[in-house]
Amino acid sequence: MKSAITATIILAASLCYSTSLLAEISVRDDIGKTVVLEQPAQRIVSLAPNITEVLFYIGAGEQIVGADEYSNYPEQAKQITRVNNHAAANYELILSLQPDLVIAWQSGNGDKIISRIRQLGIPVFVIETHHLEDIPNLFTRFGALSGHLQQARDKAEDFTRRLNLLREKYSTRPNVRTFYQIWDEPLITLNGEHMISSVIELCGGTNIFADAIPLVPYVNIESIVAADPQVIIAGGSKEEKPHWFDNWSKWGEISAVRYGHVYLIPADLMQRHSVRILAGAEMMCDFLERARQSHG
Repeated sequence: MKSAITATIILAASLCYSTSLLAEISVRDDIGKTVVLEQPAQRIVSLAPNITEVLFYIGAGEQIVGADEYSNYPEQAKQITRVNNHAAANYELILSLQPDLVIAWQSGNGDKIISRIRQLGIPVFVIETHHLEDIPNLFTRFGALSGHLQQARDKAEDFTRRLNLLREKYSTRPNVRTFYQIWDEPLITLNGEHMISSVIELCGGTNIFADAIPLVPYVNIESIVAADPQVIIAGGSKEEKPHWFDNWSKWGEISAVRYGHVYLIPADLMQRHSVRILAGAEMMCDFLERARQSHG
């Protein structure tokens, strides 16, 4: 009971928005800019799939009039007009949709696209989420901007509860050396600043390239062999298995390969900062626990 009350207080304290007698909404984004709306946004453009997922999750999906080309979840998102990809945006199309708010992802969309949309006179709210603990606050801020604050608060509390359960169960378990693979040629992973590394830590693991630079470093097989991960996780699924996934069988000197702990987790679950990252975290924790059991 005490932990639930504490979580609620933390969520309430972290919500950076205010309303005046005229129902003005003021919310600070992740780059320190305050977005002010006279009323909740009714026509929203989402420039990233994680943003689209969160808006649907808090009940604001029907207010999205434009989205990026990768917004594919939930199913209804596939019907939304496409306005951008990771490299470019159709500014004329965005203007024609008459949005009262654009929500952008700083590292995904970049300064060029964000600045151009601001020049068009459209309010832009920018997110840059680094930690699992930041996601509930994302829900509540989106709720304030879209007029779904109570539902967003409920979703935020549920996320925090599920996250705490995983932390209590796994974070003190024996450490498991873990390698997360994004791509094969070249071999690409991520460092300790990435949210996926936070998921590994949540599950009681250590990212073997936590100290690498930059955020998404290129590595070589020799460095992986030297670090000897006990678990290897790659983005994918049985239905959409990367063509390179089976190549790991050639490296039997790596503990993860020798003991059969090379796994797939759908990339959308791990690489999108939305509620579904908890489903990815549950899979990650289960795979690391299997490795602990086999290593005694």
